[in-house]
Amino acid sequence: MSQPRQARFVTIPLQGDPMTKTTRRSLLTAGAGAATGAFFVPATAPSAQAAPLTPTTDAAGGRAIDTHAHVYPAKYLDLLEQIGVPASTTAIARGIGADSTDEDLSARLRWMDRANVETQIIAVTPQVPSGPDGASSLAAARQINDEYAGLVQRHAGRFLAYGTLPLPHVEESLAEIPRLFDDLGVVGVSLTTVLPGGLSPADRRFDPVWQALNERAAIVNIHATGSGALSSMITEHQLEWVNGAPVEDATSVLHILKADIPRRFPDVRFHIAHLGGDLPFLAQRIEDNYTDWQAFPVSPLDTLRTMWFDAANFHTPSLRLTVETFGADRIMAGSDHPYFQEDKYVRAFDYIRKAPLAPDEVSAILAGNATALYKTTSKSR
Repeated sequence: MSQPRQARFVTIPLQGDPMTKTTRRSLLTAGAGAATGAFFVPATAPSAQAAPLTPTTDAAGGRAIDTHAHVYPAKYLDLLEQIGVPASTTAIARGIGADSTDEDLSARLRWMDRANVETQIIAVTPQVPSGPDGASSLAAARQINDEYAGLVQRHAGRFLAYGTLPLPHVEESLAEIPRLFDDLGVVGVSLTTVLPGGLSPADRRFDPVWQALNERAAIVNIHATGSGALSSMITEHQLEWVNGAPVEDATSVLHILKADIPRRFPDVRFHIAHLGGDLPFLAQRIEDNYTDWQAFPVSPLDTLRTMWFDAANFHTPSLRLTVETFGADRIMAGSDHPYFQEDKYVRAFDYIRKAPLAPDEVSAILAGNATALYKTTSKSR
């Protein structure tokens, strides 16, 4: 195993004047995902006409960091299909203003400025390079990881990136981890809640991957797949993205807790999407199953309070519940761009700004917590 070396510091700027123009884009709605092949696409194509905008006001002060966003280059989606990923899986990421073209990126940056967002943390999940063949999956992972590194470099300060791994291929994933952290400078990796074959990322066969990530003190982002948690109650009614995604997020975290991964790999830091699904709502029930029935190896509530949760939920009472359950220092702003664009992109941050929370809590959620989490990434020789 490689030996850890001194952490590398990544600066996230939080200053600068917002731009004042933007491209109008239609509201996007995403439907069923990989399990059924059903999906919804935008009703109208994005308009190329730019309209003047003024930055949203930020009563709490400071600009935001968007910790939950995606870029889906069309050439990468083509490559996924070539290595055996079903077209029904990639379709939901096409034609929605999420490409890495100059047009799509310019529109993205303008709306980031409109929402007073300085930096996006981008991840390619759930469009992961998980084909049936390990070698071609690794090649696809390297292609998109290189593309993301290029975006970070070309747009200094505006993007940071989560890398992707060719799981469930363990040896190939182990080969990519050193390159991700040593050469590309990612801030962590993003994993899906369900792997091909219905495997959980908490499965013991992936312990070598967790060990390698632990040696890097890696941030691991957990993100839903749109498979409806492999439940016919969800997939047969096209609820994969209505409630299926947060169900996946929460269930995957419970797998991780059951497998004792946070205690066995204590240097891994977890970032969970969508406010952790129903975890804040069920926190006491989950804890009771530990204290009364030994359902978990250690206190799940104590462990959950060591994780971070992005606020891509947009419901103020849910945000308040999560603050009360896990703490304001464990929540970070997030948009789920490109699935929420234009005014709904702005809403992702304004709902935090307007929440009935203390000013220091609002500022922490908008940017302070993310700044603390992403300020260092571990590198190994």
